[in-house]
Amino acid sequence: MKQNEFLDTFENKYGFLKHPNDTLFNNWAKKNSFSLKDLFPSIQKNEIYPLDISINSTWIGGEEEFNNLPIFEEKMKKLQAENPTKIIAGGYLEKRALYTSEMYVRKINDTFDRRNTHLGIDFWHEANTPIHAILDGEVIFSTNDNEHKGYGGLIILKHEVENFHFFTLYGHLSKKSVAEKKPGDFIKKDSKIAVLGDASENGDWVPHLHFQIMLSLLDYQNDFPGVAFESELEAWKNTCPNPNLLFKLKGL
Repeated sequence: MKQNEFLDTFENKYGFLKHPNDTLFNNWAKKNSFSLKDLFPSIQKNEIYPLDISINSTWIGGEEEFNNLPIFEEKMKKLQAENPTKIIAGGYLEKRALYTSEMYVRKINDTFDRRNTHLGIDFWHEANTPIHAILDGEVIFSTNDNEHKGYGGLIILKHEVENFHFFTLYGHLSKKSVAEKKPGDFIKKDSKIAVLGDASENGDWVPHLHFQIMLSLLDYQNDFPGVAFESELEAWKNTCPNPNLLFKLKGL
């Protein structure tokens, strides 16, 4: 399917390419700022070290090195030790070589279309790091994705602000902490949402938080894409604005 054909299909299905709440969200985000110390109160850092792991990055090597968990983890530990006062972060709309499982590939007309463009920000930190709510929110999804290179523990919150709502997604959490939350639970600002999972329960990743904003859940249930096909990117980035609109951090 060509890009314009996908965009036409998306608009016909959902009734928009640019979400109706896009302007409301952007105006609200301009007036409000949040700290990483609120998201990660146990860390008490509000500066980031921007990490480029795009398909053209030379930080770790090629696709094979990217998908070698011990190599990736060792490189990440070294980078964190070199930047002890900062949280390693990045990735919004980054095209990556990390996504190699079958769930990230489809075949159309004898060609392979890869889902490789990242829709959230990754904040890299060790397993069991607590994640707290920066806003009051209602739990919409709380589930475990057991797919290789999936989310692992996943929670999605709905936030009512002014005269509209939006959603935030927290991926790669521990199974136990996700199981403690049920759809319909209300999580107050500054309350703990969950903790980060290790590779055995987070989809086989080096521990980190995938944080994403959605203006709509479309028709997804117990899941939501965190990575987009390039041919579909225009629609997805309109539905999933840059999470750094909330934090306003340099380098993201």
